[in-house]
Amino acid sequence: MARSTNSQPTQGVPSPSRTSSKAGAGEVIAASSGDTVIITDILASAATIISTEAAGAGTIIAYAPAGASNLNQAIAVPTGSGVFSSAGNVTINHYII
Repeated sequence: MARSTNSQPTQGVPSPSRTSSKAGAGEVIAASSGDTVIITDILASAATIISTEAAGAGTIIAYAPAGASNLNQAIAVPTGSGVFSSAGNVTINHYII
């Protein structure tokens, strides 16, 4: 039996990689109901706490020192949560599932 050209499942496949930035403290990635953000890299101009609420409140996702934090393993943010930085300019590479 011939194999269909569209035989790959698409459910649960992550979207293409994205980059989000924020100058100063605040929301880097907006919350979206039902979506899960997967962080792959963090670049920060100053030491910062990455969390699900402003000023380092909520669930703390990571502590990022100044400079590049090339992660060995991706970090999953709780579903439906935004991503906030407590200080400095921050750039986050991520994808959404």
